[in-house]
Amino acid sequence: MRAQSWIVLAAFTGLTMAGGMYITQEAGKSDAPKRASALEAKQTQAVSAPGETSRQAPDQVLELAVKYLEIYGESIHQPATQARLYNERRGLIEADTRHGAALFRDAVETAFPDTGAQILTLMANLDRYHEWLDDNELRLQALQPLQRDTELWQQREALFGALASQIWGEEASFLEEKSQRFQQAVSNLEESGELQLTELAHQLHTRAEEIYGSDMTRQFAGSGALGHALFSLDSVQSHLHQLPPDQRQQTITDLRRQFGYPEAALERMAKQDQLREEKWQNGNAYMAKRQTLSQRLAGEELESALNHLREEHFGIAAPTIAREEEEGFYRFERPRRYGLN
Repeated sequence: MRAQSWIVLAAFTGLTMAGGMYITQEAGKSDAPKRASALEAKQTQAVSAPGETSRQAPDQVLELAVKYLEIYGESIHQPATQARLYNERRGLIEADTRHGAALFRDAVETAFPDTGAQILTLMANLDRYHEWLDDNELRLQALQPLQRDTELWQQREALFGALASQIWGEEASFLEEKSQRFQQAVSNLEESGELQLTELAHQLHTRAEEIYGSDMTRQFAGSGALGHALFSLDSVQSHLHQLPPDQRQQTITDLRRQFGYPEAALERMAKQDQLREEKWQNGNAYMAKRQTLSQRLAGEELESALNHLREEHFGIAAPTIAREEEEGFYRFERPRRYGLN
């Protein structure tokens, strides 16, 4: 996935599940009658068998066990399916605060004897997760989506470990699908090759709204995701490289303004662009002198001259530049991407 794609994905994720787990009940119905009948037969045998020590499950427990088996039995081994039982449990507790939790426990252990303990452990962790959500609701709502997303996933991973990605896998798949649609829209704009920069920006903004909605698109603009996507296009960079410096910077600022950046942010980013330009000019001058020295000198004499040249151009960063070059990396041989680096 290209850079603009994962930024968009991260920005969108935080809004989808901040309020809790929105769980559907779709899986596990294909063999439901057979499984339910087998469970009822098993319970009847347990009651009538001579010398049997297990007590008969109450009718309500058996009724719930059959229901859970019909709805969830097909894929109950999957953490995402087990997590969907959480809404069933909350419903029972809301209906009967004294006995709802015990009723759910007995029903789960009856329906799923092999995975009952695992399910109940997951329910306890989901309780802790939702308590954390309730305690932090106002603070989370005040955060930007990227910050909220980070906190949500940190808490999920702290409580559930590797299971977090499985429990919320449908969310990730949903977001990934949108991200892929946006990436395809960006690729289509790149391939068009005939649009003016302002029209490219307009089309990119429009595609984002179609895929994510206008509210989320405004968040993308604020996080820089749309600007990153636009300036990552080769056609945009090709156009910017052909402009004189003053006109180039004005064009970059106008494109950012088109995405809705406030004037204070535009001024701050323009100053950052100027610093980047100065670094590149300094770096390009260094590379030209370096090439001249490499043609005239060799061995220790060359290395000594290069050390002085690095100190002249980069000051305290000279040792870092030297280490990079020892590893074969020359930062000023990278492509210049206006508006990005």
